Amino acid sequence: MEIRFSLTAADLQTLADETVDARVKNNDQHFDWQQRHTPALILSLALACAALSPWMLYGRYSAESIIALLLAMPLLFVLGRRYTPRLAALGQARNAHIRQRSSDALGISLHKQLQSSRDQLIGVHVWQITPQALRMTSPSGQQVEISWNTIACVTQTASFYRLASTSQRLMGLAYVLPRQSREMEAPLYEQGLAELLQHCQRNPN
Repeated sequence: MEIRFSLTAADLQTLADETVDARVKNNDQHFDWQQRHTPALILSLALACAALSPWMLYGRYSAESIIALLLAMPLLFVLGRRYTPRLAALGQARNAHIRQRSSDALGISLHKQLQSSRDQLIGVHVWQITPQALRMTSPSGQQVEISWNTIACVTQTASFYRLASTSQRLMGLAYVLPRQSREMEAPLYEQGLAELLQHCQRNPN
């Protein structure tokens, strides 16, 4: 099975924008997790430190220290529930600034990568799907062949599929193909895509 597709400068711009959006969403999920759980983590750490303080200071628990902990821990818990959200909120502005800087830096880096590969990417690509491997021919005529069992990750955006091996995924690299082709009739291209994705799912790394 053979599939053909072309990439233009506009396609590369769309690819960059969609990739940045996808990665920013992943980063946002990380920051949102921190925002939700930071108050509980601060409170838990404070309670743990209070509970361990007699042992850390004196190397043992005495009857007096145990009674003091029993009296102080409920008060510490109430105060912690009240003030830890405020402490966590102090870092929200900084997190928002970090998010924006991360997004801007990612966009600049990705656009530079695509710009450096512009001549290799713009034009007609031919991918041959065989039972053993995927053979890709770039517009310049350069050929690359990868076996199906090396493809560890298949992701998608609104306009593209991204195929990557484990090492490529760690470096943020991938082989890219559009979800629609200007070089083939839609039913034939969709049939080729389905066969390609079936091979990838059949041979996870």
